[in-house]
Amino acid sequence: MTVVAIHVAPERGGPCMTLDQGTLVPGRGIEGDHHHAEPDGVPASEVTFIEAEAVAAFNTTTSLDVDGSATRRNVLTRGVELNPLVGRRFAVGTALLEGLEPCDPCATLGRRLATPSVSASDVVKALANRGGLRARVVEGGVIAPGDEIRVV
Repeated sequence: MTVVAIHVAPERGGPCMTLDQGTLVPGRGIEGDHHHAEPDGVPASEVTFIEAEAVAAFNTTTSLDVDGSATRRNVLTRGVELNPLVGRRFAVGTALLEGLEPCDPCATLGRRLATPSVSASDVVKALANRGGLRARVVEGGVIAPGDEIRVV
């Protein structure tokens, strides 16, 4: 149950960058991400997670080869089922978070990942029920790849 990678998109719709570590701020999310710049942002947009296993299953289902950053989720995890974390608090690194809701795939993500052989609709269907988790930062801290994810 660990963090594999951390991604931010400094600009809405812009490319994702991989971070060596991320600083989480309550009410703001990850420093460097475009959601962090929104002072009155929606709590569900603070931090998003997706399972590496879900990305691998997506690739198998669609015959595509996307990495975790292509999903535009902030934190790629391994060995933890994210959907059961809805309504639960969990610690990552020195931060405390609360799972708010599933991060269902949207039409925009479908269009981003679509190819001539895989439609946007097929992308969304392939990620249904495994699109990740939206979480809010309860207590700020620093997270990094290799950090354990612990339900508290």
